[in-house]
Amino acid sequence: MRRAAALDLGSNTLRLLLADVGPDSWRPVGRGLATPRLGRGLAAGGLLDPAAKAEARRVAESFTRQARELGAERVALAATQACRQARDGAAFVAELARDLGLDRARVVSGEEEATLSRLGTLSRLKGPLKGALLADVGGGSTELVDLGHPAAPSLSLALGAVSLSEAHLRSDPPLPEQMQALARAVHNGLEPLSGRRATRLVASAGTAATLASLVLRLNDYQPELVDNLVVDRQQLLGQMARLAALPLSQRRLTPGLEPERADIILGGLAILDGLLERLGLERLTLMDAGLLEGILLDDLANDI
Repeated sequence: MRRAAALDLGSNTLRLLLADVGPDSWRPVGRGLATPRLGRGLAAGGLLDPAAKAEARRVAESFTRQARELGAERVALAATQACRQARDGAAFVAELARDLGLDRARVVSGEEEATLSRLGTLSRLKGPLKGALLADVGGGSTELVDLGHPAAPSLSLALGAVSLSEAHLRSDPPLPEQMQALARAVHNGLEPLSGRRATRLVASAGTAATLASLVLRLNDYQPELVDNLVVDRQQLLGQMARLAALPLSQRRLTPGLEPERADIILGGLAILDGLLERLGLERLTLMDAGLLEGILLDDLANDI
C-alpha cells in the first residue's frame, strides 16, 4: 500500500485526507478540516479575500506538514469554484504548490471536479448505479454527474451554499420571504436539468455530510455512519424549517452542525431540496466520500 494525502481547497472549506491506498481499496489514516471561506464576497473575475487567502495558506501549510510527518509520499491539492472564479485563483494555487512543495496542485474545471467526485463516491457507494445522479454541492457551485454512465457529460452549476446564503439570507433568522427567494433562485438555477430523469439522487460534499450528521445527531462526526445513509425529503424539509427558525447564535449550537457552517447550511439544503423537486424524487443517498477521495485516488493513478 502507498500512503498519500489529498487537499480539497473549496469556496468554504479546506479538507485533508491522509490514507493508505492499495490496488482496490483505501483506508483513512487521518483527516483535517478548516473553514477559511475562500469564496467569501467573491464576484466573477474578482480577487480572493486577502484574509481568507492568508488563512487558507496557513492551514494548507499545517496540513501538508502533518501529512509529510506521518509518512505521505505524495500530497496533491485541487482547488475548485473560488479559485476558478477569482482572477488570482490560479496564481494562488501555483504559490501554494511552490512554497509547500506539493507534488501536484491545480485548479480543476467543473467537469474535472465532477469526474473526481464520481471517482471518490464510487469508492464507497453501495447500491444500483443505473439512473443514479451524483450531486456534489459545494460552497460556490454544484457539480452533477451520471453515476451509471461515466462517458455522459457532467454539468457544473453556479449554485453554492456560500454564494446563495450570502445573496439571499440577510436577516437573522432569515425572513420567510428570504427563504422563498432562496428557493426561487435554486429553482431557476436548476433549469438546465429541466426534463432530466433520475431514479436515484446521491449527494456528496459538506452539505450532504452535514444533513446526515443532523439527522443522526452526531456530536462526533463519523464518516462510516454518513456513507450510504438514505434520507427522505420530509426529513430534509424538517431540518430546514427547524434551522431557519433559529438565530445564528443558536444554530451554531445545534448537534450535528459545525458552527462554521451554520450561516450557509440553509443555502446548501435548499439546493438538495431543489434537486429532489426537479427530479421528482422523495429520498436521497448521502455520502461522505466524494471529491477529496477522488483527488487522492486520481493522483496516485496518474503517478506513473
